[in-house]
Amino acid sequence: MMYQINEYVIYASSGVCQIGDITTLNLEHVPKDREYYVLFPKNQGGTIYVPVDIASTKMRKLITKEEAERLIKKIPQIEPFEITNEKLLEESYKKCMRSNACIEWIRLIKCLYERKQLRLSEGKKPTALDEKYMHMAEDALYLELQTALEMQKDQVLEYIRKEMEHGDEK
Repeated sequence: MMYQINEYVIYASSGVCQIGDITTLNLEHVPKDREYYVLFPKNQGGTIYVPVDIASTKMRKLITKEEAERLIKKIPQIEPFEITNEKLLEESYKKCMRSNACIEWIRLIKCLYERKQLRLSEGKKPTALDEKYMHMAEDALYLELQTALEMQKDQVLEYIRKEMEHGDEK
């Protein structure tokens, strides 16, 4: 799949990126005929160069506005991520984040929210690991949603809340 200049994509752990160019690189030890996507991450500075021929393994299209709206409506029915082995917790969280899939991030957020509520009910604080991955999953999800919906982050959160309330009324 060939992406276009100015298109938004999700790239590995960098999240939402805009394609600034498709070009070859004039660098020593780099084949002169190999094309690269020039990516500009939306949530951080810098530039990322991704070979076009391997991009499909690390990049995907940003969800559309319609897909984002449908996904938000489905949130109540999405099952939380299931933890099968507490000893492999961080590896499970990493695997979920590496999936680069909105639905998996939602599952992880739901799981971590439930874990947080359980710990708080026991008089304990949430673990640093759970908090770290909650922020990572929320940041990845909200950045993609705000880009797809053309909203600011706080508008996305409010939109999700309203949809959840509206869904409860049905």
